[in-house]
Amino acid sequence: MARIEILRDPPQRELVTIARELYVSPVIASLLWQRGFREPEAARLYLKAGLEAIGDPFDFHDMERACERLRTAIRKRERILIHGDYDVDGLTGTVLLVSLLQMLGAEVESFIPARADGYSFGQASIDAIRDGGFAVCVSVDNGTAAIDEVQAIQDLGCDVIITDHHHTGPTCAKAYATLNPRLENSGYRFPHLAGCAVAFKLAWGLAASFSPSRAVSRELEDFLIDAASLVALGSVADVVPLVGENRSLVRLGLEALLHSKNPGIRALIDVLGPGKARLNAEDISFRLGPRLNAAGRMGHASLAVRLLCAKSYGEARTLAAEIENLNRERQRVEGEITRAALEQIAADPDLADRRVLVAAGEGWHLGVVGIVAARLADVHHRPSLVLSLAGEVARGSGRSMHGCDLKNLLDHASTRLHRYGGHAAAVGLELPRSELAAFRDELEACARALLPPSRRHVARADAKVPFAHWTSAELKKLAELRPFGAGNPTPRFLASDVRFAPGMRRVGPAAARPPFTAIHEGVSLRALAPSLGERVRDFSGSGKWHIIYTPQLSQRGDGAPIEVLVHAIEAVDDCEVLEIDTDAGTKPVLSEPGSRSGR
Repeated sequence: MARIEILRDPPQRELVTIARELYVSPVIASLLWQRGFREPEAARLYLKAGLEAIGDPFDFHDMERACERLRTAIRKRERILIHGDYDVDGLTGTVLLVSLLQMLGAEVESFIPARADGYSFGQASIDAIRDGGFAVCVSVDNGTAAIDEVQAIQDLGCDVIITDHHHTGPTCAKAYATLNPRLENSGYRFPHLAGCAVAFKLAWGLAASFSPSRAVSRELEDFLIDAASLVALGSVADVVPLVGENRSLVRLGLEALLHSKNPGIRALIDVLGPGKARLNAEDISFRLGPRLNAAGRMGHASLAVRLLCAKSYGEARTLAAEIENLNRERQRVEGEITRAALEQIAADPDLADRRVLVAAGEGWHLGVVGIVAARLADVHHRPSLVLSLAGEVARGSGRSMHGCDLKNLLDHASTRLHRYGGHAAAVGLELPRSELAAFRDELEACARALLPPSRRHVARADAKVPFAHWTSAELKKLAELRPFGAGNPTPRFLASDVRFAPGMRRVGPAAARPPFTAIHEGVSLRALAPSLGERVRDFSGSGKWHIIYTPQLSQRGDGAPIEVLVHAIEAVDDCEVLEIDTDAGTKPVLSEPGSRSGR
């Protein structure tokens, strides 16, 4: 029997207080309470989420030292290298710092390692710094764990300033200055910044450091406001929790995206269609971010940097078209590997008992194996690893499921790994091809000791809310909880005894996914269900259904503005609805220790 979990209603007295003080409905008050804002003032600040939540860059202990070194390099015309990363987080932070330093008259270039060279500093990075005669190197989204490489670079006479946000082991690279909010001695109180946000802090600190009072000039202030658009792109794409300072930065950045003067950003947004009045974090997650990521995934990360650094709209449109072609190629390759991986997993006679899945294929594109791992995890509801076989090496990525700390799982099954790293939700790893079968067995044994049996996906809702509750005014109130994403999930509601109007046939990738009509307690709404995965079944007929949905304003503007996005459908007669406490089942199965960073 299927199961739907619904969060238990908050205490009535607290709910009424929040609703009365903030002039919101009990539904909105309940969402605020469930997300930890249980006092009216805390809830009020959360809904406003403005500049007051953004920390001072000079809270970083090494910020003054980093800014002083960069000012010296600018003054002496020393060459500066911005050493980025091939994902959106690293790319946007790289562009941000390059653009600012160019404004300040610095001799600056960027370097993005090829995915084949691995994450962070490597031999290619060292060679580029030596051959280019750089006096200062600033990392973006990497470097904390590159102990030997940073030492080698500094031995060349190049001072390294690390800006990073990844976990690390007990020992860190000994750089000239390190800005990493994850480090206990960083001085910064909010540890969840994305790599691009740490780069933004350095840009802000450098801009302010030219004034004894740390007052930023009007020109640099305009630059920083526009640069918030890059922070929004990188933060959402890197799936950092959209809470606290991150939420404020992304809210500001989404507004800045729509008004950005950056030709590359303008060209990128044009893929969303003309007349876009507002942007959501979902636009970055599913449309803008994947296009920028496609450049790095397909081996052309510098193309994304060129796009975001374009000086004219014409140049940007040409580069955006190239990236669009790369994205289509990425989708094609990803589709082929996903199909092959799903077939491989389905052929496993022990699939039902597996706690963790491993798929591997000859020459699978390293740029998409992480996405394929996420697809496997979604389909089979358990942690999944996907590896590419090339020569004597197997290299790939893994994605977690059900709160499993995948990095910690690898810690317990690492005897055959050449290298690995990452965090609870995502890992990268490399091992000898000859050890793959033994590694799979070791990993499964550790998973059996540490993880519960795999279970059917359980749908979860925040509250039971009828269709009739929603009005345009109420949806605008709901939108004040945005941006939605990691750490601040899109609200989902339960409606029971729902009927579907005739004409609805199938939902899922095997059908055309047309809109249909859902009817609840006499209210009919247009419904969409684009992401129900592989589940394909006939919902027509006279049955009654539970649906998990999110209400939204239609983009059609045809006088019927409210529609529902359907996340799950279960037959009323074949599903139990269970109330759970707000925090039930949200803690990781395994702890998340500090770790070496990896992809």
